[in-house]
Amino acid sequence: MQLRPPPRHRAQAVVRLRGKLTSRRVPRVRKRLLRAFARAPGVVEVDLGKVTYLAPETSTLLLSAAATARRCGVRLVITRASSRSLRVLEELGMQRLLDAPLRPRP
Repeated sequence: MQLRPPPRHRAQAVVRLRGKLTSRRVPRVRKRLLRAFARAPGVVEVDLGKVTYLAPETSTLLLSAAATARRCGVRLVITRASSRSLRVLEELGMQRLLDAPLRPRP
């Protein structure tokens, strides 16, 4: 029998997304978010700095992730979003579920 050390718990997990986040990419984004939450961090950061298009389906997935984070006591922070992505997220009411304000990328 082989003993394994317990999984490491990190203070923060970062999910960096890029390109066009269309409905085809939803399963892949979901998988990356689930991996980030599985690390049991205190904060999950979703970096949208290199996202060129945010489809409604992907936005809804981020909204669902924010609700899950809140239920689990994890802070979800969205960083470096373009002004277009921010508008989409704001229209969905994302700000109500986030612990940090939505801000445009510098």
